[in-house]
Amino acid sequence: MQGVGNKPENNFCVIMAGGQGTRLWPLSRKSYPKQFHDLLGCGRTLLQQTYDRYSRIVPKENIIISTHVDYAALVREQLPEVPDSMIVREPAFRGTAPSIANLACHIRTINPEANIVVAQSDQLVLDESKFIDVVSKGLDFVSDNNKLVVIGIKPTCPETRYGYIQAQGEPERGMFYKVRTFTEKPAIEFARVFVESGEFYWNSGIYIWNVQAIIDTMSRFLPDMMAELEDIYRRIPDRAQRRKQAYEIYTSFPTASVDMSVMEKADNVHLVVGEFGWADIGTWDTLYSSLPKDANGNLFVGGGALVYDCKDNMVVLPGGKLLVMQGIEDLLVVDSKDIIMICKKGNEADIRKFLNDAKMKLGDNMA
Repeated sequence: MQGVGNKPENNFCVIMAGGQGTRLWPLSRKSYPKQFHDLLGCGRTLLQQTYDRYSRIVPKENIIISTHVDYAALVREQLPEVPDSMIVREPAFRGTAPSIANLACHIRTINPEANIVVAQSDQLVLDESKFIDVVSKGLDFVSDNNKLVVIGIKPTCPETRYGYIQAQGEPERGMFYKVRTFTEKPAIEFARVFVESGEFYWNSGIYIWNVQAIIDTMSRFLPDMMAELEDIYRRIPDRAQRRKQAYEIYTSFPTASVDMSVMEKADNVHLVVGEFGWADIGTWDTLYSSLPKDANGNLFVGGGALVYDCKDNMVVLPGGKLLVMQGIEDLLVVDSKDIIMICKKGNEADIRKFLNDAKMKLGDNMA
C-alpha cells in the first residue's frame, strides 16, 4: 500500500556516480572509474545496470545522475536517454554530504513532495524483484513522515570493509527498525562481535527519505552549508543560474560523508533489512566472491581463457582477448590494455603500493 500522498510521480532516484574506485586499479582509473566498466561481464556497465534497476522503481524522468564534472561526458555516452538537465556535475570531490545537500535543494525545486532513494552506482543485486519490493516500500514509508531510512544487509561474515548499523526494538509496519548506532568499518574483533550479536547489519549506502525530511535534518547538523544552499535555491528563480551559483560555492564546502556528519547523529533514522543478494563492488576480492566461478574456483571476466591445471584464480580481460593459463593458483590477472597486473589475490595493500609506485615512476596518467 502506498503512503499517504505517495503518487508515483513523487518518487525520485539519485544515482551517485562520481567516485574514482582506485581499489580496482588498474582497470578503474581516475580518467575512467569503475562505474563506467562492465565489471560483471554482462554487456552493461555498473552505471547502466544501476539505471536499469531503478528505472523499474521510479519514473525515468525522475532519475538524476550525480557525478564529477570530469565524468559528465561518460555519463552522457553511457546513458543517452538521461536529459542533460538531470546530470548534476560536481566541480570538486567533497564527499556525500555536500552532494546530497545540493541535490536535495535541487529536487525540492522540481517537486516539494519528492521522496528520494539515493543509490550507489557500483553495487551488485542478484534478486531484483526482492530489491524492488524493499525500495518501493521504503519510498511509501517515508512519504508520510520525517524519518530517514537506510537499507541494511544481514552480514554473512565479519567483513571490515563495510560500515555496520545496529537495529533496536520492534519494527514499525513490520520492517522498519529504529537505528541505535552506526559504526564505520570496525576492526576485525568488533566485526566478529557485531555479526554474532545478530543486531548489526552492513550499511548498504542506499538511503530513502522525503526531500523536506533530509533538508531539515541536514540543517540541524550542517547549518552553514545548508543555509548557503537554501539561500541560492530560494533567491534565484532560473535553474541554470542556481546551478552556477551552487557550483561556485561548492568548493568551499568541507569534505564530509553523510554517514558521519548526519546519519550517525540524527534521531530519526530507521533501518529496513534487504535480503536480495547484495555486494558493494569496491575491491577485486569482493568481485571474486560475488560472481560464479568454474569447478576449480577460477573466475573469468571479459575475454576467454584456455585453462590447464589452475585453481582459485581471477582473470579480467578486454573483450576478444584469449589467455592461456597452466599450473597457476590463487592469482589475480588484470589486463587494462596499457597495464597488465599479475599478483596474488587478497592483498589490497599491495595494489595500493603498485598504484603509488606506477604514479611515481610513470606519471599520474597511470592512476
